[in-house]
Amino acid sequence: MKQGIADIKIIKEILEKSTANAIASGTGINLSTVKKLKSGERAVEKLNLADAIKITEFGMKNMPTKIEIWK
Repeated sequence: MKQGIADIKIIKEILEKSTANAIASGTGINLSTVKKLKSGERAVEKLNLADAIKITEFGMKNMPTKIEIWK
């Protein structure tokens, strides 16, 4: 069985910055589920683990990389 990581920060950020259609087509998750997550009708915390992993992986691939320089 494939293992993955679910990160709630990434999930919330990708839901905020991406369209429902892009997330649904990129993850294979039902469009109505993604729309409910985006609207707040369904809580991210109630998302099943498999879908949370899919959205996290989608977010890691599609969000710009943040580079921080420490001095």
